[in-house]
Amino acid sequence: MKKYIKYAIVFLSLGLACGVFYREFSKAYGVVNVYTTLGLAHTHFLVLGVAFILLIGLVTDKLDKHNNKLFTRAFTAYCVGVTGAGLTMVTRGIFDVLVKSDKMLYTVPSGLNGAISGIAGIFHAVLGVGLVLIFVSWLLSEKKPSTKQQSND
Repeated sequence: MKKYIKYAIVFLSLGLACGVFYREFSKAYGVVNVYTTLGLAHTHFLVLGVAFILLIGLVTDKLDKHNNKLFTRAFTAYCVGVTGAGLTMVTRGIFDVLVKSDKMLYTVPSGLNGAISGIAGIFHAVLGVGLVLIFVSWLLSEKKPSTKQQSND
């Protein structure tokens, strides 16, 4: 469980840093109480990075499935997906704040806009596949009893 707590601490740090950055960056550009993608990165890291990883750790400890090769790869994919998706949200959010503050000298080129969306989509897909494979690894590695235990009434 200690491994998962360490991962959760890393994502907690990322989430809190994103929250502080969102607040200060938005305030500096005068974009307060306006919807931007930058505000979502904070919640993204805290929920998917902290809460889910702690839940994954609890279930994995309960099932004792730490050494499962499929689980290890799936957990790595999940963490890469959460990190990448969160960082692309920060990138998109910075552009959102700059555009909404009228401080940006030019508009975001459609190619860059599409690239950010595409990269974010890939990371979200990796996150989703990792999460599904975590559940599959739990189900596949479940030991089935060879004989049914009979209760004596």
